[in-house]
Amino acid sequence: MMHSTGRGLAFFLLMGLPLLLGEAGRGQQEEPAPFEIRLPPEIRSEQVQANYFLTGPFGAHGEFVKAEPERNAYLIGTSVNHQAAETLKVILYAPGCQIVTIAVPSISQSEKTTDVSCEDLPPMTFNGRVELPEPLRPRPFEVEINYMAYWAHDFFGIADGAVTTFHLARVTPDEGGAFQVLFPNFTKDAVTNPSIVTPGSNSSLANAIPATSCLSSCRPTRNGRTCTTFHSSRSIIPR
Repeated sequence: MMHSTGRGLAFFLLMGLPLLLGEAGRGQQEEPAPFEIRLPPEIRSEQVQANYFLTGPFGAHGEFVKAEPERNAYLIGTSVNHQAAETLKVILYAPGCQIVTIAVPSISQSEKTTDVSCEDLPPMTFNGRVELPEPLRPRPFEVEINYMAYWAHDFFGIADGAVTTFHLARVTPDEGGAFQVLFPNFTKDAVTNPSIVTPGSNSSLANAIPATSCLSSCRPTRNGRTCTTFHSSRSIIPR
């Protein structure tokens, strides 16, 4: 009797195991394929800066692409917490190129790949001067210039959150606080051009490129000395 019962139990387990595995398999959905952004040869992948925004049943999720050398494409995951995203929007910048925007209204119906091109964006030359308090003038510091794309909120369809920012340049002024720097002429960019200020009001850096799009700040150098925040348009003189 005991022997017969053991065989019956073994038969039940063998027959029931596939059913149990099937239920477990249905509970684990496959992750959707990533979205591929292919780069042209003239763009160095380590210089790419890209922010993206996903929406779906999880709500909304913003992230940035980690730049890596020697890549010809970047992959963006299209799920959050194992939930497939429905839409994708990307803002991509590479030095020397105009900003690229990508909008995918339905990821599930898209080809999940796109090629970006590098439309030439000429540089602007600026002579600037940082006006520091007298006690800080002998101390070394750096000026960092970032592009702050406030228009990105509208593009991503959000009302608040961190401003999409791209690093443009870093320069060390001389002892008198003067410096010269090259950065993109965003007045020639097809994406940022609608944001430019009224022609004629070009007496400062803030008015020479799209309004509310440039922020310069002093950075401490290796000696650990601090520096005042630098964002006054009257401290910068265009060449």
